[in-house]
Amino acid sequence: MAVWRGQYDGNSYVGLYAKASDQLCIVPRGAPEKFLRGASALGAPLLRASIDGSPYVGLYLAMNSNGILAPSFLSAEERQELEGSGLKVGILRDSRFSALGNNVACNDRGALLNPGMHHEDVKLAEKILGVPVRQATVAGYHTPGSCLVATNKGWLAHNRITPDEGAMLEELFGSPGLNGTTNMGSAFVGIGAVANSKGLIVGESSSGFEESRITQALDLVG
Repeated sequence: MAVWRGQYDGNSYVGLYAKASDQLCIVPRGAPEKFLRGASALGAPLLRASIDGSPYVGLYLAMNSNGILAPSFLSAEERQELEGSGLKVGILRDSRFSALGNNVACNDRGALLNPGMHHEDVKLAEKILGVPVRQATVAGYHTPGSCLVATNKGWLAHNRITPDEGAMLEELFGSPGLNGTTNMGSAFVGIGAVANSKGLIVGESSSGFEESRITQALDLVG
């Protein structure tokens, strides 16, 4: 288990800038060397990419070990870069949900999607990610990806999830988890951390208590 506490160009919301599964970690094409070294905590090959020229790969992508969901403004060259990873790439067409990192939370057992997403995009997500999908809010928010970090060993959720939501997440993701925060009280944990079953990147503004809570939730202790 490895943990790196850091930032990207002064921003502790590291989940905006990277997306990880057990098989791959996607980082911005122009990522600083320090961020690349920190991403090695995840123990997965690094793929440098961009989304419409933007470094916000964590914001715009959703991913598990089977496939990648990307927004409609992904360029042909950028799509080829992602497909070079060997994963399937699916393009969701509804521009209202382009921030797929906010709108989708997934691991290799299940995916939780924004309840407003259309049936066609939901079916595409199910096909590309290769897992059962469900549409639901988390702590009253329609953007489950911003409220969750899910790996194959556990999940961390917005600190105001209900017991019923916790039970739903445990069933969907096939593992127990906890609620919590990052960066000194931010409940939108999906943009405050990046994780897989091997390691964790967490915003450097996070407290020691928050880091401990996250590693416990994701079963990264020890």
